[in-house]
Amino acid sequence: MTEERERNSVAPPQPGMTPASEPPVGLLLDAERVAEKALEDEAKRCPTYADVRHRLGLLRLASADYQAARSEFEDALGIHPGYRAAYFGLRLSALLQGVLPEAPTSPTPAGGSVRDEALWACVDQAYQALVQGRDPGDSLRAWEEREPLLIHHYTGAFAVRSGDLARARQRWETASSASETSQAFFERHEVLPWSEASPVAAERVARLLWTPLAADLYTYLGRIYARNGLPDQARICYEQAYMVLPREAAHAQHEAELAIAVGDEDLAIALLTRAIEADPTLVEARVALGFEYAAQGYAEEARVQFEVAAKLAPGYADVRYNLGLLYDSAGRSAEAMEQFRRALHFNPGYLPARQSVAAHLCRTGHPEEGLREYERILRQGFQSADMLVKMGRAALELNRTEEALQYLERASFVNPEYALSYYYLGQAYKAKGLRNKARSAWRRYLEKANGWEPRIPGEEEPSGPAV
Repeated sequence: MTEERERNSVAPPQPGMTPASEPPVGLLLDAERVAEKALEDEAKRCPTYADVRHRLGLLRLASADYQAARSEFEDALGIHPGYRAAYFGLRLSALLQGVLPEAPTSPTPAGGSVRDEALWACVDQAYQALVQGRDPGDSLRAWEEREPLLIHHYTGAFAVRSGDLARARQRWETASSASETSQAFFERHEVLPWSEASPVAAERVARLLWTPLAADLYTYLGRIYARNGLPDQARICYEQAYMVLPREAAHAQHEAELAIAVGDEDLAIALLTRAIEADPTLVEARVALGFEYAAQGYAEEARVQFEVAAKLAPGYADVRYNLGLLYDSAGRSAEAMEQFRRALHFNPGYLPARQSVAAHLCRTGHPEEGLREYERILRQGFQSADMLVKMGRAALELNRTEEALQYLERASFVNPEYALSYYYLGQAYKAKGLRNKARSAWRRYLEKANGWEPRIPGEEEPSGPAV
Protein backbone atom coordinates (compact mmCIF):
# COMPACT_ATOMS: atom_id res chain seq x y z
CA MET A 1 0.00 0.00 0.00
CA THR A 2 1.35 3.40 -0.90
CA GLU A 3 1.99 6.01 1.79
CA GLU A 4 1.01 8.93 -0.43
CA ARG A 5 -2.64 9.70 -0.93
CA GLU A 6 -3.80 10.75 -4.35
CA ARG A 7 -5.71 13.99 -4.74
CA ASN A 8 -9.02 12.14 -4.93
CA SER A 9 -8.34 9.69 -2.11
CA VAL A 10 -10.64 9.42 0.85
CA ALA A 11 -9.87 11.64 3.84
CA PRO A 12 -9.14 9.67 7.02
CA PRO A 13 -12.13 9.58 9.38
CA GLN A 14 -11.96 11.17 12.81
CA PRO A 15 -13.79 9.24 15.54
CA GLY A 16 -15.47 10.73 18.56
CA MET A 17 -16.78 13.69 16.58
CA THR A 18 -18.63 16.20 18.77
CA PRO A 19 -20.20 19.55 17.97
CA ALA A 20 -17.87 22.52 18.25
CA SER A 21 -20.09 24.04 20.93
CA GLU A 22 -19.66 21.10 23.31
CA PRO A 23 -16.64 20.34 25.51
CA PRO A 24 -14.46 17.48 24.25
CA VAL A 25 -15.86 14.15 25.38
CA GLY A 26 -12.31 12.97 26.02
CA LEU A 27 -12.18 15.14 29.12
CA LEU A 28 -14.80 12.86 30.64
CA LEU A 29 -14.15 9.49 29.04
CA ASP A 30 -12.14 8.32 26.07
CA ALA A 31 -14.54 5.68 24.80
CA GLU A 32 -12.24 4.65 21.96
CA ARG A 33 -9.44 3.88 24.41
CA VAL A 34 -11.78 2.03 26.76
CA ALA A 35 -13.13 0.03 23.82
CA GLU A 36 -9.64 -0.76 22.55
CA LYS A 37 -8.53 -2.05 25.95
CA ALA A 38 -11.69 -4.12 26.43
CA LEU A 39 -11.46 -5.66 22.96
CA GLU A 40 -7.75 -6.39 23.23
CA ASP A 41 -8.32 -8.10 26.58
CA GLU A 42 -11.18 -10.12 25.12
CA ALA A 43 -9.06 -11.10 22.12
CA LYS A 44 -6.46 -12.53 24.53
CA ARG A 45 -9.07 -14.40 26.54
CA CYS A 46 -10.97 -15.64 23.49
CA PRO A 47 -8.47 -15.93 20.62
CA THR A 48 -10.97 -17.83 18.45
CA TYR A 49 -13.63 -15.07 18.46
CA ALA A 50 -13.63 -13.56 14.97
CA ASP A 51 -16.19 -10.93 16.03
CA VAL A 52 -13.73 -9.38 18.47
CA ARG A 53 -11.04 -9.08 15.80
CA HIS A 54 -13.53 -7.60 13.35
CA ARG A 55 -14.66 -4.95 15.83
CA LEU A 56 -11.03 -4.12 16.61
CA GLY A 57 -10.49 -3.69 12.89
CA LEU A 58 -13.34 -1.19 12.71
CA LEU A 59 -11.90 0.69 15.67
CA ARG A 60 -8.52 0.88 13.91
CA LEU A 61 -10.22 2.17 10.76
CA ALA A 62 -11.98 4.88 12.76
CA SER A 63 -8.58 5.91 14.13
CA ALA A 64 -7.09 5.91 10.60
CA ASP A 65 -4.63 3.17 11.60
CA TYR A 66 -5.05 1.30 8.34
CA GLN A 67 -2.22 -1.20 8.69
CA ALA A 68 -3.45 -2.29 12.13
CA ALA A 69 -7.01 -2.48 10.76
CA ARG A 70 -5.85 -4.71 7.92
CA SER A 71 -4.11 -7.01 10.40
CA GLU A 72 -7.22 -7.33 12.56
CA PHE A 73 -9.49 -8.10 9.60
CA GLU A 74 -6.99 -10.67 8.31
CA ASP A 75 -6.95 -12.30 11.75
CA ALA A 76 -10.77 -12.39 11.77
CA LEU A 77 -10.75 -14.05 8.35
CA GLY A 78 -8.08 -16.49 9.52
CA ILE A 79 -10.40 -17.58 12.30
CA HIS A 80 -13.52 -17.59 10.12
CA PRO A 81 -12.69 -17.53 6.38
CA GLY A 82 -16.35 -16.99 5.46
CA TYR A 83 -16.73 -13.86 7.59
CA ARG A 84 -18.02 -11.49 4.92
CA ALA A 85 -18.16 -8.39 7.11
CA ALA A 86 -14.45 -8.77 7.85
CA TYR A 87 -13.81 -9.29 4.13
CA PHE A 88 -15.43 -5.96 3.29
CA GLY A 89 -13.65 -4.35 6.23
CA LEU A 90 -10.35 -5.56 4.81
CA ARG A 91 -11.20 -4.03 1.43
CA LEU A 92 -12.17 -0.76 3.09
CA SER A 93 -8.80 -0.55 4.85
CA ALA A 94 -7.25 -0.27 1.38
CA LEU A 95 -9.91 1.96 -0.15
CA LEU A 96 -9.62 4.52 2.66
CA GLN A 97 -5.99 4.94 1.64
CA GLY A 98 -6.94 5.52 -1.96
CA VAL A 99 -5.80 2.05 -3.01
CA LEU A 100 -7.94 -0.36 -5.01
CA PRO A 101 -7.89 -3.82 -3.41
CA GLU A 102 -6.71 -6.63 -5.62
CA ALA A 103 -9.44 -9.13 -4.75
CA PRO A 104 -12.83 -8.41 -6.34
CA THR A 105 -16.03 -8.59 -4.34
CA SER A 106 -17.82 -11.91 -4.56
CA PRO A 107 -21.41 -11.81 -5.83
CA THR A 108 -22.25 -14.89 -3.75
CA PRO A 109 -22.67 -14.34 0.00
CA ALA A 110 -20.80 -16.83 2.14
CA GLY A 111 -22.89 -16.60 5.29
CA GLY A 112 -24.69 -13.70 6.90
CA SER A 113 -27.47 -11.58 5.46
CA VAL A 114 -27.83 -11.44 1.68
CA ARG A 115 -29.39 -8.00 1.99
CA ASP A 116 -26.57 -6.71 4.18
CA GLU A 117 -23.86 -8.05 1.89
CA ALA A 118 -25.49 -6.48 -1.14
CA LEU A 119 -25.47 -3.14 0.69
CA TRP A 120 -21.81 -3.54 1.71
CA ALA A 121 -20.94 -4.29 -1.91
CA CYS A 122 -22.80 -1.17 -3.07
CA VAL A 123 -20.84 1.07 -0.67
CA ASP A 124 -17.64 -0.76 -1.62
CA GLN A 125 -18.29 0.16 -5.27
CA ALA A 126 -18.90 3.79 -4.27
CA TYR A 127 -15.49 3.91 -2.58
CA GLN A 128 -13.89 2.35 -5.65
CA ALA A 129 -15.46 5.08 -7.79
CA LEU A 130 -14.15 7.76 -5.42
CA VAL A 131 -10.62 6.33 -5.60
CA GLN A 132 -10.83 6.22 -9.40
CA GLY A 133 -12.05 9.81 -9.64
CA ARG A 134 -15.57 8.87 -10.70
CA ASP A 135 -18.86 9.96 -9.14
CA PRO A 136 -19.65 7.56 -6.25
CA GLY A 137 -23.28 8.60 -6.52
CA ASP A 138 -23.62 6.49 -9.65
CA SER A 139 -22.87 3.36 -7.62
CA LEU A 140 -25.14 4.37 -4.75
CA ARG A 141 -28.16 4.95 -6.99
CA ALA A 142 -28.69 1.20 -7.26
CA TRP A 143 -30.01 1.28 -3.69
CA GLU A 144 -31.98 4.53 -3.93
CA GLU A 145 -35.39 2.85 -4.12
CA ARG A 146 -34.66 0.25 -1.45
CA GLU A 147 -33.09 2.53 1.19
CA PRO A 148 -33.51 6.15 0.12
CA LEU A 149 -32.58 7.62 3.50
CA LEU A 150 -29.30 5.71 3.59
CA ILE A 151 -28.46 6.87 0.06
CA HIS A 152 -29.24 10.49 0.99
CA HIS A 153 -26.82 10.20 3.92
CA TYR A 154 -24.01 8.59 1.92
CA THR A 155 -24.39 10.70 -1.20
CA GLY A 156 -24.13 13.80 0.96
CA ALA A 157 -21.02 12.52 2.73
CA PHE A 158 -19.28 11.58 -0.52
CA ALA A 159 -20.31 14.93 -2.03
CA VAL A 160 -18.58 16.80 0.79
CA ARG A 161 -15.43 14.76 0.20
CA SER A 162 -15.62 15.67 -3.48
CA GLY A 163 -16.12 19.36 -2.67
CA ASP A 164 -19.74 19.49 -3.88
CA LEU A 165 -21.36 21.21 -0.88
CA ALA A 166 -24.50 22.16 -2.79
CA ARG A 167 -25.24 18.54 -3.52
CA ALA A 168 -24.48 17.54 0.07
CA ARG A 169 -26.83 20.22 1.38
CA GLN A 170 -29.64 19.12 -0.92
CA ARG A 171 -29.28 15.45 0.04
CA TRP A 172 -29.03 16.10 3.77
CA GLU A 173 -31.95 18.52 3.77
CA THR A 174 -34.01 15.82 2.07
CA ALA A 175 -32.92 13.29 4.71
CA SER A 176 -33.70 15.77 7.48
CA SER A 177 -37.23 16.31 6.21
CA ALA A 178 -37.79 12.54 5.97
CA SER A 179 -36.44 11.54 9.38
CA GLU A 180 -36.60 13.21 12.80
CA THR A 181 -33.48 11.32 13.81
CA SER A 182 -31.54 12.62 10.81
CA GLN A 183 -32.83 16.12 11.52
CA ALA A 184 -31.72 15.92 15.15
CA PHE A 185 -28.26 14.77 14.08
CA PHE A 186 -27.71 17.54 11.52
CA GLU A 187 -28.99 20.18 13.91
CA ARG A 188 -26.88 18.87 16.80
CA HIS A 189 -23.80 19.00 14.59
CA GLU A 190 -24.67 22.48 13.25
CA VAL A 191 -24.96 21.39 9.63
CA LEU A 192 -28.61 22.38 9.28
CA PRO A 193 -30.21 24.85 8.99
CA TRP A 194 -27.50 25.77 6.47
CA SER A 195 -25.40 28.76 7.50
CA GLU A 196 -21.88 30.14 7.18
CA ALA A 197 -20.71 27.59 9.74
CA SER A 198 -22.27 24.66 7.88
CA PRO A 199 -19.37 23.87 5.49
CA VAL A 200 -16.99 23.26 8.41
CA ALA A 201 -19.62 21.23 10.24
CA ALA A 202 -20.27 19.22 7.08
CA GLU A 203 -16.57 18.37 6.88
CA ARG A 204 -16.74 17.00 10.42
CA VAL A 205 -19.75 14.85 9.52
CA ALA A 206 -18.02 13.58 6.39
CA ARG A 207 -15.17 12.29 8.57
CA LEU A 208 -17.40 9.67 10.15
CA LEU A 209 -16.51 6.10 9.23
CA TRP A 210 -18.99 5.91 6.36
CA THR A 211 -19.74 2.22 6.05
CA PRO A 212 -22.78 0.26 7.25
CA LEU A 213 -20.33 -1.95 9.12
CA ALA A 214 -19.49 0.98 11.42
CA ALA A 215 -22.98 0.94 12.97
CA ASP A 216 -21.73 -1.87 15.19
CA LEU A 217 -18.71 0.17 16.28
CA TYR A 218 -20.64 3.35 17.07
CA THR A 219 -23.24 1.32 18.98
CA TYR A 220 -20.46 -0.30 20.99
CA LEU A 221 -18.96 3.09 21.85
CA GLY A 222 -22.40 4.42 22.77
CA ARG A 223 -22.91 1.60 25.22
CA ILE A 224 -19.58 2.37 26.86
CA TYR A 225 -20.71 5.96 27.41
CA ALA A 226 -24.11 4.78 28.67
CA ARG A 227 -22.51 2.38 31.17
CA ASN A 228 -20.41 5.24 32.49
CA GLY A 229 -23.37 7.53 33.05
CA LEU A 230 -22.86 9.78 30.02
CA PRO A 231 -26.19 9.60 28.16
CA ASP A 232 -25.60 12.69 26.00
CA GLN A 233 -22.35 11.26 24.63
CA ALA A 234 -24.01 7.86 24.22
CA ARG A 235 -26.82 9.46 22.22
CA ILE A 236 -24.30 11.10 19.87
CA CYS A 237 -22.74 7.70 19.17
CA TYR A 238 -26.15 6.11 18.64
CA GLU A 239 -26.97 8.89 16.17
CA GLN A 240 -23.69 8.18 14.38
CA ALA A 241 -24.67 4.50 14.19
CA TYR A 242 -27.98 5.61 12.72
CA MET A 243 -26.34 7.89 10.16
CA VAL A 244 -24.19 5.12 8.70
CA LEU A 245 -27.04 2.59 8.83
CA PRO A 246 -30.38 4.42 9.19
CA ARG A 247 -32.68 1.79 10.63
CA GLU A 248 -35.42 3.23 12.84
CA ALA A 249 -35.89 -0.03 14.73
CA ALA A 250 -32.29 -0.25 15.88
CA HIS A 251 -32.24 3.42 16.85
CA ALA A 252 -35.42 3.08 18.91
CA GLN A 253 -33.83 0.14 20.70
CA HIS A 254 -30.74 2.22 21.53
CA GLU A 255 -32.94 5.03 22.86
CA ALA A 256 -34.72 2.41 24.98
CA GLU A 257 -31.39 1.37 26.48
CA LEU A 258 -30.82 4.96 27.57
CA ALA A 259 -34.32 5.07 29.06
CA ILE A 260 -33.58 1.89 31.03
CA ALA A 261 -30.31 3.40 32.24
CA VAL A 262 -32.13 6.38 33.80
CA GLY A 263 -34.97 4.24 35.15
CA ASP A 264 -37.74 5.36 32.80
CA GLU A 265 -39.45 1.96 32.52
CA ASP A 266 -42.55 3.08 30.65
CA LEU A 267 -40.54 4.93 28.02
CA ALA A 268 -38.26 1.91 27.61
CA ILE A 269 -41.18 -0.40 26.88
CA ALA A 270 -42.75 2.14 24.52
CA LEU A 271 -39.48 2.51 22.57
CA LEU A 272 -38.85 -1.23 22.38
CA THR A 273 -42.42 -1.77 21.22
CA ARG A 274 -41.86 0.88 18.55
CA ALA A 275 -38.66 -0.88 17.49
CA ILE A 276 -40.48 -4.19 17.04
CA GLU A 277 -43.30 -2.51 15.14
CA ALA A 278 -40.69 -1.01 12.80
CA ASP A 279 -38.94 -4.36 12.37
CA PRO A 280 -40.70 -7.45 13.80
CA THR A 281 -37.61 -9.55 13.00
CA LEU A 282 -35.24 -7.50 15.20
CA VAL A 283 -34.20 -10.20 17.66
CA GLU A 284 -32.13 -7.88 19.86
CA ALA A 285 -35.12 -5.61 20.49
CA ARG A 286 -37.35 -8.57 21.37
CA VAL A 287 -34.75 -9.86 23.82
CA ALA A 288 -34.41 -6.42 25.40
CA LEU A 289 -38.20 -6.11 25.69
CA GLY A 290 -38.32 -9.57 27.21
CA PHE A 291 -35.78 -8.59 29.85
CA GLU A 292 -37.65 -5.36 30.58
CA TYR A 293 -40.98 -7.17 30.97
CA ALA A 294 -39.35 -9.75 33.25
CA ALA A 295 -37.74 -7.01 35.38
CA GLN A 296 -41.14 -5.37 35.81
CA GLY A 297 -42.80 -8.63 36.79
CA TYR A 298 -44.64 -9.35 33.52
CA ALA A 299 -43.42 -12.93 33.17
CA GLU A 300 -45.95 -14.04 30.54
CA GLU A 301 -45.20 -11.05 28.29
CA ALA A 302 -41.48 -11.73 28.72
CA ARG A 303 -41.91 -15.38 27.70
CA VAL A 304 -43.79 -14.37 24.56
CA GLN A 305 -40.92 -12.12 23.44
CA PHE A 306 -38.28 -14.78 24.08
CA GLU A 307 -40.36 -17.43 22.32
CA VAL A 308 -40.61 -15.24 19.22
CA ALA A 309 -36.87 -14.45 19.47
CA ALA A 310 -36.11 -18.19 19.65
CA LYS A 311 -38.12 -18.77 16.46
CA LEU A 312 -36.40 -15.88 14.67
CA ALA A 313 -32.91 -16.91 15.81
CA PRO A 314 -33.05 -20.60 16.77
CA GLY A 315 -29.29 -20.85 17.13
CA TYR A 316 -28.86 -18.11 19.78
CA ALA A 317 -27.78 -19.89 22.96
CA ASP A 318 -28.47 -16.94 25.24
CA VAL A 319 -32.06 -16.63 23.98
CA ARG A 320 -32.61 -20.33 24.67
CA TYR A 321 -31.08 -20.04 28.12
CA ASN A 322 -33.20 -17.08 29.20
CA LEU A 323 -36.33 -18.68 27.82
CA GLY A 324 -35.45 -21.71 29.93
CA LEU A 325 -35.21 -19.55 33.04
CA LEU A 326 -38.65 -18.11 32.34
CA TYR A 327 -40.14 -21.57 31.86
CA ASP A 328 -38.45 -22.71 35.07
CA SER A 329 -39.88 -19.80 37.07
CA ALA A 330 -43.34 -20.71 35.73
CA GLY A 331 -42.98 -24.31 36.92
CA ARG A 332 -42.61 -25.67 33.37
CA SER A 333 -39.50 -27.65 34.27
CA ALA A 334 -39.49 -30.07 31.33
CA GLU A 335 -39.66 -27.18 28.84
CA ALA A 336 -36.99 -25.33 30.81
CA MET A 337 -34.66 -28.32 30.63
CA GLU A 338 -35.25 -28.60 26.89
CA GLN A 339 -34.20 -24.97 26.39
CA PHE A 340 -31.10 -25.36 28.58
CA ARG A 341 -30.11 -28.43 26.56
CA ARG A 342 -30.64 -26.55 23.30
CA ALA A 343 -28.48 -23.68 24.55
CA LEU A 344 -25.70 -26.20 25.23
CA HIS A 345 -26.22 -27.79 21.83
CA PHE A 346 -25.51 -24.45 20.15
CA ASN A 347 -22.77 -23.46 22.60
CA PRO A 348 -21.28 -26.36 24.63
CA GLY A 349 -19.18 -23.89 26.63
CA TYR A 350 -22.20 -21.90 27.87
CA LEU A 351 -21.61 -22.22 31.64
CA PRO A 352 -24.88 -20.69 32.91
CA ALA A 353 -26.89 -23.19 30.86
CA ARG A 354 -24.80 -26.11 32.09
CA GLN A 355 -25.19 -24.92 35.68
CA SER A 356 -28.94 -24.77 35.19
CA VAL A 357 -28.97 -28.31 33.76
CA ALA A 358 -26.92 -29.57 36.71
CA ALA A 359 -29.11 -27.80 39.28
CA HIS A 360 -32.27 -29.08 37.59
CA LEU A 361 -31.01 -32.67 37.62
CA CYS A 362 -30.10 -32.47 41.30
CA ARG A 363 -33.43 -30.86 42.17
CA THR A 364 -35.47 -33.49 40.31
CA GLY A 365 -33.91 -36.58 41.85
CA HIS A 366 -30.94 -37.19 39.54
CA PRO A 367 -27.97 -36.18 41.73
CA GLU A 368 -25.44 -38.41 40.00
CA GLU A 369 -26.17 -36.93 36.57
CA GLY A 370 -26.19 -33.45 38.08
CA LEU A 371 -22.85 -34.05 39.72
CA ARG A 372 -21.36 -35.12 36.39
CA GLU A 373 -22.54 -31.84 34.84
CA TYR A 374 -21.01 -29.85 37.68
CA GLU A 375 -17.72 -31.74 37.22
CA ARG A 376 -17.68 -30.66 33.55
CA ILE A 377 -18.01 -27.06 34.70
CA LEU A 378 -15.08 -27.49 37.09
CA ARG A 379 -12.99 -28.88 34.24
CA GLN A 380 -13.78 -25.73 32.27
CA GLY A 381 -12.03 -23.74 35.00
CA PHE A 382 -15.04 -22.24 36.76
CA GLN A 383 -15.89 -22.64 40.42
CA SER A 384 -17.90 -20.81 43.07
CA ALA A 385 -18.75 -21.54 46.66
CA ASP A 386 -22.43 -21.89 45.81
CA MET A 387 -21.73 -24.43 43.06
CA LEU A 388 -19.34 -26.43 45.24
CA VAL A 389 -21.95 -26.56 48.01
CA LYS A 390 -24.50 -27.90 45.53
CA MET A 391 -21.97 -30.53 44.49
CA GLY A 392 -21.41 -31.41 48.14
CA ARG A 393 -25.15 -31.78 48.70
CA ALA A 394 -25.45 -34.06 45.66
CA ALA A 395 -22.56 -36.22 46.90
CA LEU A 396 -24.17 -36.43 50.36
CA GLU A 397 -27.41 -37.56 48.76
CA LEU A 398 -25.44 -40.33 47.01
CA ASN A 399 -23.79 -41.29 50.36
CA ARG A 400 -20.36 -40.33 48.96
CA THR A 401 -19.25 -38.59 52.13
CA GLU A 402 -15.53 -38.27 51.38
CA GLU A 403 -16.30 -36.69 48.02
CA ALA A 404 -18.82 -34.36 49.67
CA LEU A 405 -16.21 -33.23 52.19
CA GLN A 406 -13.78 -32.35 49.41
CA TYR A 407 -16.35 -30.14 47.68
CA LEU A 408 -17.56 -28.49 50.87
CA GLU A 409 -14.12 -27.81 52.32
CA ARG A 410 -13.15 -26.34 48.96
CA ALA A 411 -16.28 -24.15 49.07
CA SER A 412 -15.33 -22.79 52.50
CA PHE A 413 -11.88 -21.96 51.13
CA VAL A 414 -13.22 -20.27 47.98
CA ASN A 415 -15.58 -18.07 50.03
CA PRO A 416 -15.08 -18.25 53.81
CA GLU A 417 -18.15 -16.03 54.31
CA TYR A 418 -20.62 -18.35 52.56
CA ALA A 419 -22.67 -19.71 55.47
CA LEU A 420 -24.20 -22.74 53.74
CA SER A 421 -20.75 -24.28 53.24
CA TYR A 422 -20.51 -24.79 57.01
CA TYR A 423 -24.07 -26.08 57.37
CA TYR A 424 -23.44 -28.92 54.92
CA LEU A 425 -19.91 -29.46 56.23
CA GLY A 426 -21.55 -30.18 59.55
CA GLN A 427 -23.84 -32.69 57.85
CA ALA A 428 -20.85 -34.38 56.20
CA TYR A 429 -18.85 -34.52 59.43
CA LYS A 430 -21.88 -35.92 61.24
CA ALA A 431 -22.17 -38.65 58.59
CA LYS A 432 -18.56 -39.62 59.30
CA GLY A 433 -19.17 -39.64 63.06
CA LEU A 434 -16.95 -36.56 63.64
CA ARG A 435 -19.18 -34.94 66.25
CA ASN A 436 -16.79 -32.20 67.39
CA LYS A 437 -16.04 -31.10 63.85
CA ALA A 438 -19.75 -31.13 63.06
CA ARG A 439 -20.50 -28.87 66.06
CA SER A 440 -17.69 -26.52 65.05
CA ALA A 441 -18.94 -26.29 61.48
CA TRP A 442 -22.49 -25.59 62.61
CA ARG A 443 -21.29 -22.89 65.01
CA ARG A 444 -19.55 -21.21 62.11
CA TYR A 445 -22.72 -21.53 60.06
CA LEU A 446 -24.69 -19.69 62.74
CA GLU A 447 -21.99 -17.03 63.06
CA LYS A 448 -21.86 -16.41 59.32
CA ALA A 449 -25.64 -16.50 58.96
CA ASN A 450 -26.07 -14.17 61.97
CA GLY A 451 -28.74 -16.48 63.32
CA TRP A 452 -30.77 -16.32 60.09
CA GLU A 453 -31.35 -19.69 58.49
CA PRO A 454 -32.16 -19.25 54.76
CA ARG A 455 -34.50 -21.60 52.98
CA ILE A 456 -32.68 -23.95 50.65
CA PRO A 457 -34.46 -24.30 47.27
CA GLY A 458 -36.13 -27.70 47.10
CA GLU A 459 -35.50 -28.49 50.76
CA GLU A 460 -36.88 -27.73 54.18
CA GLU A 461 -35.33 -24.82 55.96
CA PRO A 462 -32.30 -25.92 58.06
CA SER A 463 -33.60 -26.56 61.54
CA GLY A 464 -30.34 -25.71 63.21
CA PRO A 465 -27.32 -27.78 64.14
CA ALA A 466 -28.06 -30.84 66.14
CA VAL A 467 -26.02 -33.94 66.75
